[in-house]
Amino acid sequence: MLWRLAHNIGNIPHSNYNTREQIAECTDPIGFDGIYYNVYENRDVLKDKTGILFVMGDYVGKDNSFDLHNVPQLEKYCTWSEIAEIVHDLPHFSIGWHTWSHPDLTTLSFDEIMREITPPFEMDTFAYPYGRYNQLVVDCVKRAGFKQAYSVTQGTKDPNDPDANFKIFRDYIR
Repeated sequence: MLWRLAHNIGNIPHSNYNTREQIAECTDPIGFDGIYYNVYENRDVLKDKTGILFVMGDYVGKDNSFDLHNVPQLEKYCTWSEIAEIVHDLPHFSIGWHTWSHPDLTTLSFDEIMREITPPFEMDTFAYPYGRYNQLVVDCVKRAGFKQAYSVTQGTKDPNDPDANFKIFRDYIR
């Protein structure tokens, strides 16, 4: 099964944005990285979809000012109560973890990785920031108790890979 990656729901011509129409036409499960407020506002278009909301702990209820060099404008992230409301309204969605501060985990030590990937409560799914991982990162994610981990720039389509559940490839919605 192919998973898709999304960030924002809106009409801005940028890879971080998908229109309501693109989301509606997507028949694959969707992983949203960083739960932007516009996802909350447009959650009705996700009613019959399956997906995971990958949360970045330090940015819940804040904004994406840390990432303005990669995105076209300042956007607000959802609060925990808004994220809970989305999951309540969308029974085929769950909450996953996307680190506390969204670093490139491949540049960190074991202890730093473990601090970043340890969520505030138990979660089964993880999404690698920037889609990047190496064997140390995969080993840490497994050690932290996650059952699956998603990438976008890397990933395997080989079900025989012993770490296939920790290298799940996602592609952008087009």
